[in-house]
Amino acid sequence: MTKTPQPFSENNEAPPGRYQFLFWGMVFFFLILGTRLWYLQIIKGEELRNKSESNRTEVVDLPPVRGLVLDRDGTVLVDNRASFDLCVQKSEISDSEALLEELAAITGRSYEDLHKKYTELPRTRYVSLPLINGLSREELVAIESRRFRLDGVSIRVNSARLALSDVFASHIIGYLGEIGARQLENEKKRLDETVEKLISDGLTVEEARLEADREINPHRSGDLVGQSGIEQSMEKLLQGHRGYNVREVDSRGRVLREIQTVNPEPGYNLRLTLDSRLQALGQSLLGERAGSIVVMDPRNFEILTLASSPTFSLNDFVGGISGSRWKALQEDPFHPMENRAVAGQYPPGSTFKIVTALAALAEGVITPETTFHCGGGLRLGNHTFGCHNRRGHGAVNLKRSLMYSCDVYYYEVGRRLGVDRLAKRAREFFGLGRRMGIDLLTEQPGLIPDTAWKLRRFEQKWAPGETLPVSIGQGYVLCSPLQVAQFTAVLANGGTLYRPHLVKEVVDVGGNVVKTFEPEFISKIDIKPEYITAVQKGLEAVVNEPGGTGRRGKLPDVLVSGKTGTSQVVSLKRFQGYAKSKLPYKYRDHAWFTSYAPSENPEVVVTVLLEHTGGGGVNAAPIAREMLAAYFDKRIVAAKLPPAQVQPDKPTGWSAQ
Repeated sequence: MTKTPQPFSENNEAPPGRYQFLFWGMVFFFLILGTRLWYLQIIKGEELRNKSESNRTEVVDLPPVRGLVLDRDGTVLVDNRASFDLCVQKSEISDSEALLEELAAITGRSYEDLHKKYTELPRTRYVSLPLINGLSREELVAIESRRFRLDGVSIRVNSARLALSDVFASHIIGYLGEIGARQLENEKKRLDETVEKLISDGLTVEEARLEADREINPHRSGDLVGQSGIEQSMEKLLQGHRGYNVREVDSRGRVLREIQTVNPEPGYNLRLTLDSRLQALGQSLLGERAGSIVVMDPRNFEILTLASSPTFSLNDFVGGISGSRWKALQEDPFHPMENRAVAGQYPPGSTFKIVTALAALAEGVITPETTFHCGGGLRLGNHTFGCHNRRGHGAVNLKRSLMYSCDVYYYEVGRRLGVDRLAKRAREFFGLGRRMGIDLLTEQPGLIPDTAWKLRRFEQKWAPGETLPVSIGQGYVLCSPLQVAQFTAVLANGGTLYRPHLVKEVVDVGGNVVKTFEPEFISKIDIKPEYITAVQKGLEAVVNEPGGTGRRGKLPDVLVSGKTGTSQVVSLKRFQGYAKSKLPYKYRDHAWFTSYAPSENPEVVVTVLLEHTGGGGVNAAPIAREMLAAYFDKRIVAAKLPPAQVQPDKPTGWSAQ
């Protein structure tokens, strides 16, 4: 007999296992769902959000056009040309090693260098940052043809520097290089400090950030910035302000619409005081000889020429200099990267007698009529300090001492004056022994020694015999060619010291003058005008009277005043018995000639230094004469610009003063 099943009723109980299965099933389902949501939102949230945003929004950096550099007449010395940079967005790259290996194969660059640069780039959500600057046309075509498989890679149109000549003003203009981590860190620190200050002044956080960004105008990783010369010292004026373009793209990178565009602001143009014709001539006259030529206007201390040799090629730095080329420049024994005009430190030799004479006149130690006898040397203790004329000059007053460049006269002056009073006047009258603040960061201060300096430096007292060589520009005293031109200009203009400068005007893209650099007065010599005139007459005699050591600097139609100098590099006692022409190159004397013209109303100062050639009157004076002739006759130009690389491995011969 079949049993009929009974329907459920209020008194019937459901099987307990069925409810438990349903309950735990729902718990397990929601646990899996919650775990998945937690994984997607917390663990993978930022990555997925970046992917979603990158499929929708792209921010394109719009770098500004760098300002031009022009000479005093408006000739463009440095222009811009189109350049292409390879940029990467790290958040879009899944396999960086494979990408870098392919880029290394395409461009021929080192994988290690690319990997190092890639590692240093910050991880950004929207913005692409440059990995390779200055792609060649061939590299650009190769990359564009493979773009479909190069995720996270884009090409940015930028500008690169194009110099009128890549060598004739390299030290002045300077080169660009990629900004370093330390530079970025310093800018970030300044930005943060400025934000804090603005907030304390009452601005909101957002307002403070915007204002600080406008004020500091910070760079980004991968930016090219000035690393030397005017490019470095005037970076903030030249760089401009960057812009950006926000646009919507699809998953294949095709632009759907423009969302926002902020145009970049170009940098300011700089008009220098430089005369490019004289600069090219000066560089050409130096040729393969190591040395420097400075041409300055004594009326305002504008720099017309700042030539330094050997030089280097600016084109080596376009697109980034190779490691081997950089190493060669750094290890070159003739230091082509050094701007000898402002960074070279040399004994000024007999050109320093201008300083000694004015210091002694100001201190009342001598008058223009004071006479000393030169018998070829001066005995002090158990040492004889010789004159360059071993037979002696006889009775010598101030004018004759300068004309003949008599060492004994200045030994006597130095012994009476003392090193401390000489140092005091050298600093006070001429700004020596310190940086004057020319628009180049490599300027060196030189050295004006005194008793306190020696005690600090050597923990020794100053010996009386040490003053004598200092009084003729030897011993511890050091000057750059710019500083020698500086004290010559002070004498030429009657005793006024200005700050030397290279930048004349700052001009915006519309041609409007934003700022003019006027002559900056520093000091005025406190001395009788007739004393200045007496020294001026002595320098006039150096060039124009029989027996003057600078007669090779004379011009037929313009009256020139000047002073020769031959500074020892090492004591010749070590090489007694050697013919001077047989001395090793590095031990030969330096040649100096500093001058101004016209003698009555000076318009121009020319200072020439030649390393290890000896004989300022023989070797340096003729070069100064050529520069002076070109200043007064604008038809004189350099026959050709010098080669990009000079190799002075065959130095010119040595000649006596």
